[in-house]
Amino acid sequence: MSATQEFTALRGSELPAALVEIFARMRRDHADALDIINEMGHRQTEVFAGYPSLAKYLSDLLRITTRKATGLIEQAELVAESVTPVGYVAPAKLPLVRQALHEGVLDSEHVVAIAEAVTAIPDWAGPQNKQLVESTLTQTARTSDPRVVKQYGRILLARIDQDGENPHQEDQLAEPANELHLHAQPNGWVKFRGILDPEAGEEFVSLIGSLSLPQPPAEGVPDPRPAERRRGDGFAQLCHSAAQLDNSTAGGAKPHLHLYLDYQTLTAQVGTATLDGGAFLPATAIRRIACDAGLIPVVLNGESVPLDLGQEHRLVKPSQRKALIARDRGCAFPGCHLPARWTDAHHIKHWADGGPTDLGNMVLLCRRHHRLLHHSAWEIRMVNGLPYFRPPAWLNPQQKLMRNVLRQ
Repeated sequence: MSATQEFTALRGSELPAALVEIFARMRRDHADALDIINEMGHRQTEVFAGYPSLAKYLSDLLRITTRKATGLIEQAELVAESVTPVGYVAPAKLPLVRQALHEGVLDSEHVVAIAEAVTAIPDWAGPQNKQLVESTLTQTARTSDPRVVKQYGRILLARIDQDGENPHQEDQLAEPANELHLHAQPNGWVKFRGILDPEAGEEFVSLIGSLSLPQPPAEGVPDPRPAERRRGDGFAQLCHSAAQLDNSTAGGAKPHLHLYLDYQTLTAQVGTATLDGGAFLPATAIRRIACDAGLIPVVLNGESVPLDLGQEHRLVKPSQRKALIARDRGCAFPGCHLPARWTDAHHIKHWADGGPTDLGNMVLLCRRHHRLLHHSAWEIRMVNGLPYFRPPAWLNPQQKLMRNVLRQ
């Protein structure tokens, strides 16, 4: 029986499990291939084959690009064990990644994401932090895609550097290296690119987001502008509005900047706060911002669950949405990175089915995952006041409850 006939004979419900097993086998084979590549490097196989480098040899041997061959060699150096001339087996640089790779639960993109985070840890952080990051990200990779692993790695790196031990951090905060490059074209159009510090960037993204929402459908026809066009139009509107300001009376209220931190962090000046977009700022920067900002308290319990403001009504009140943002920080779906400004307040038990509009029955979801929850087998369970997601059985046979590690 051919492979095609074998798969055709499977019932529809058996196909996902068959695909998962095939990918696990491919990942285990990838792990074995890395071990072989590492051993070829130790034995200098390319020299005996007449090649100047192992990457060039692998490129011809496997009919792959030199760039891909170089990536395989780099992965092999991280996850392969090596045997010394006296027979001692030296452990892999990333032993936990190696174990998961040979179990068939990780692939090359996971390895790259974890390796990038571990190698980016500064030397002063010590080996214990490298071990912690490897362990945490490997566990995350067992249930999440490489994009989530990479984003979580950035969060962990920010937390390691939270006390400002980087000697240049205070200089960067005192005088941020914001940049804006402009090029006026002969026809009058202007091209530009730039970079902003986290505070200014948060304000900019918030302003552009509010100015670039799709227009309501006109006569049943939706807004035809793609997202980049809407953002460009929003930025043009922002420039026009700024040009109309009377500087002599420009003492109005500042745009809101959402920061999340506990009181001890603010007073002790040790730790970090999180911006709505997910960026981290040290407590010293937060104290500076607080010098010229109104502080709106959100009461939290020991589990960082905001005080429930749940009056019974169908639409979420502004006070409730603030509490939801303080709890969920953005889309709560596992792996989603979209901030709160792009989310809807979803009723876990639908309003039409008697579900109340209070914090214990609400969760922030982006439009994509909001649709997914309404039209798939995903479920939400509240555990100790926090939303957990139960995947469908075809995706995770154990249906283990999951949280968005990017929001923890």
